[in-house]
Amino acid sequence: MLKHLLIAFAYFLLAVAVALVLPAFVPSVSAPAGFIAGGVVLVAGALVHEAWTRFDAVELTEDRFEHLRAEIDRLRADSLRLDGAIAALVEGGDSKAKKDLDRVVSEVRVLQSLIEQLSTRAPERSAASHEAPAGAVGEDGLDDAQVIEIVREGLKRDRVDLYLQPVVSLPQRKTRFYECFSRIRDADGRVMLPERYLTVARREGFVGAIDNLLLFRCVQLVRRAQSRNHTVGFFCNISANTLADRAFFSDFVEFMASNTELARNLIFEFSQDDVENHRAEIEEYISRLGRLGFYFSLDRVRDLTRIDIPMMARRRFKYIKIDSAQLLDRNGGSKAATGAEADQAAPAIIGVNVAALKRVLDVHGIDLIAEKIETEQDLIELLDYRIDYGQGYLFGEPRISKEVAATAAA
Repeated sequence: MLKHLLIAFAYFLLAVAVALVLPAFVPSVSAPAGFIAGGVVLVAGALVHEAWTRFDAVELTEDRFEHLRAEIDRLRADSLRLDGAIAALVEGGDSKAKKDLDRVVSEVRVLQSLIEQLSTRAPERSAASHEAPAGAVGEDGLDDAQVIEIVREGLKRDRVDLYLQPVVSLPQRKTRFYECFSRIRDADGRVMLPERYLTVARREGFVGAIDNLLLFRCVQLVRRAQSRNHTVGFFCNISANTLADRAFFSDFVEFMASNTELARNLIFEFSQDDVENHRAEIEEYISRLGRLGFYFSLDRVRDLTRIDIPMMARRRFKYIKIDSAQLLDRNGGSKAATGAEADQAAPAIIGVNVAALKRVLDVHGIDLIAEKIETEQDLIELLDYRIDYGQGYLFGEPRISKEVAATAAA
């Protein structure tokens, strides 16, 4: 409204200036002619302003219509699935149809929660951000406003891809798991990494909605991939933003209750900081997910002295991921050794003897995964500690899930 008032005031001033100044500087123009010229300028400005306003309103309406049409298409697809499940339930009345119905209902509930987050919370902040400076331009040539728009459109247009990095058993190097990473594409197919958009999204106030949707998409894709290979597991991260959104996460847990068959292939992963800083939420939801049969993994470990390993085992933490550089004490510790010598000379990860740590983990049934293994020499040293699994570029970089599925099929 203020913008339109300023524009109207601007061409009104111009019309007044023409009416008063033109007769003074052009002797052949009389005062009445000057007023007529000013009136013409005023009418022309008003007409241009009205045309521009109508065009702007039409463009805004088209954008809203496009957004609503996308949501209607999505809801129509969900409705068809729901109708099918209801028909099967009415006709057959078997437990499988009821389970399908429960699954669809829970999925629609989570989708509705995510749509509300992306269609209400984010635009409110983004409307303010359009009035603010666009921000610095990154190396990719995009400013903050463009980055946010790519993220929003990527989520809305289903341009979110699942990337998978293998986690292999040691020493066999056989792929046993994949860790899931989400990537967003722009309209031209260029991939945007989280480190490019997370800071901007956090400032705009909808990074929680992004994390929640990416988690949900990850689980959906894992569910589809499960039919291809039932022996492979998937690590899926649950972020602090998701833990803090109790409304969404409650719906998400209910959704997982309708998909308990995923428990044999899906491991939820938490960082050490999130476990410590969100203890109340972690306890509540881990307990509920654990009763459904799911296991958990702890990653981004910084200080093992603060971790209660027996308690972790009781809470169904079956895996712990530690950076290989920490395990190998790249900050100046001794090289790996074998046998009894390993117990004495083993490097420490923040005050913890690695060989002793591995024995404690074995006693409590927790597998150790060494992350970021880059070279064969690193692997040779790690094998002296009987590490259960390895992950890193030595075994494979993250690849889009379609490529992984094609390779497995071949």
